[in-house]
Amino acid sequence: TSYALLRYVEQRHIPIEIAQKYCREIRYELNEKTYYGIGFKNDSGGWEIRNPYFKASSSPKDITTFKNGSEEAVVFEGFTDFLSFQILRKNLPENSQDFVVLNSVSFFERARPFMEQHQSIRLYLDRDDAGQRYCRRALSMSNKYTDESKLYKKHKDLNDWMVNSGKLQKKRFRQKLR
Repeated sequence: TSYALLRYVEQRHIPIEIAQKYCREIRYELNEKTYYGIGFKNDSGGWEIRNPYFKASSSPKDITTFKNGSEEAVVFEGFTDFLSFQILRKNLPENSQDFVVLNSVSFFERARPFMEQHQSIRLYLDRDDAGQRYCRRALSMSNKYTDESKLYKKHKDLNDWMVNSGKLQKKRFRQKLR
């Protein structure tokens, strides 16, 4: 509800309705000062916390999964990419895909049991060295994995692509999802 966080969500091109569906406003203390941020809950009850000036997490740190009974898993490194994807898939049925947000690429192995339960696994990892290294590793393990980061190859991640690309590209992507 805070103006600064609503503006931050808007700057990331994420509709408020989507942010409110998956996130909460979190208040936390550091050095005896109270701060607030956008909180995204993980499977162990901890939170990923973001605001325009700060990126952190609370303990325990873990992955976040959304199980909808689908044969397809869609994997994201961070929650802003997950939220961005929700915009792109807005016309698809709610339960058409399962999701895992790693909340750190270092949790890739922790997420593998969830991912491996699926017939196909679509990776939307960051285009940095670590994200691409994990992507190559996954592709070498099984043909169930698909690298979807080609979509935003000139950007650091899916949200960066959303913020910086035109409506025509987003429309083409939505059509590809159908």
